[in-house]
Amino acid sequence: MNVPVNFVIGQISESDFELLHSDYEVTSKMILSRDDFDLFHYAVGDRIQVETDNGNRLWCEILELETLNEEENGRVLLIFTLKKEKS
Repeated sequence: MNVPVNFVIGQISESDFELLHSDYEVTSKMILSRDDFDLFHYAVGDRIQVETDNGNRLWCEILELETLNEEENGRVLLIFTLKKEKS
């Protein structure tokens, strides 16, 4: 049985949240362990949720995605360009 599980891009600023809410693009990042990266794969066109420190959430579409492997510490840095998902 497949269960969809997604990470939330947390700690996005309120100003970035407002830009997304107003249909602007925003660039954000996520750092994953190598094991998490092997389990969860994101791609251009996927949806992902963002959240502010105040708990505001918004579903977004990934417009661009860059993946940087940090071999020495076993982490993967994902750089997302996001836009609010069309309802």
